[in-house]
Amino acid sequence: MTEKDLVLPLRRIPPLDEFLDALKIKPAGLAAQLFTGVYNQLFSWSKDLRAQYDQYYFVEYPTLATYLELVHEIYLDPAELEKTHILKIKSPGGVLEEAYDDNVRDTVIACIRKLEDSNED
Repeated sequence: MTEKDLVLPLRRIPPLDEFLDALKIKPAGLAAQLFTGVYNQLFSWSKDLRAQYDQYYFVEYPTLATYLELVHEIYLDPAELEKTHILKIKSPGGVLEEAYDDNVRDTVIACIRKLEDSNED
């Protein structure tokens, strides 16, 4: 895995409207258009490594952790391995790009974590 890749272990993928609402973005504005692209980058165009493992690689690798470590060089805590989705986002761009001065990567990730925590109850 390259350092630019982003890995998000999640219990569920939030619907677009919930994602925008959590970021306090109104659905019809310019920000909604921009962050719909962010949503797609994170949740639609990413690879779900758990799904890939469950569908194809479980016969080659004895555990999900082994598959992630050997194939993707990803090391997750046991609690993260229990999540329903393990999304791998290749070099997030646009407003998520770390080199971009006004990037919102940390804000978006914090928002996703908050959505995860609020749905645990």
